[in-house]
Amino acid sequence: MAEPRRTRAFALLFAVLTWIGLAPDPERPGAGPRGMSDRVMASRGFIPPGAPLKPPPPPQPREGAVSVGFDSLAGFPFAAESGTVPDAIRRLDGRMVEVLGVMYFAVPDPARVTEFFLMPDHAVCCFGTPRLNQIVEVTLPEGEATEYVLDYYLVRGRLQIGPFFDESGFALCLYRIEDAVVEFMN
Repeated sequence: MAEPRRTRAFALLFAVLTWIGLAPDPERPGAGPRGMSDRVMASRGFIPPGAPLKPPPPPQPREGAVSVGFDSLAGFPFAAESGTVPDAIRRLDGRMVEVLGVMYFAVPDPARVTEFFLMPDHAVCCFGTPRLNQIVEVTLPEGEATEYVLDYYLVRGRLQIGPFFDESGFALCLYRIEDAVVEFMN
């Protein structure tokens, strides 16, 4: 008797969450709640006040660099086990690129950031679990640092395509840029 009651309770909870727009969206795994834009998430307090709600247009890429958006980098299903990356993305491996995104908020010292994860927007960054192809691990050159701000960053550097794992074998991300040049896009 307890099992059907629990099942009904979960069904009711999911129905309420869906009705108010907070249920996970199965069509966009790792993204924000169903149908919630950054603007809606900000109005409900999920994104801090003052955070930019949409990325600025990327500038013209510098000579020798290719502008790559997360719509391309994350525009395909990816699992670390299969490792299938479209040829158009695979051809970017080793190329100088520019990627626009936000810094994942979990940094040890917000005033002196030397490495961070770049993600498409605040919904992916701060709400839900991003997919591996929605994460770029960024490392600045030795001795250089930037600061954490609630803004979009333009990251320039040589793109490496993984996947990349931590010491324990946990998949961290699909992309990496080392010796990156970072600028705020406000």
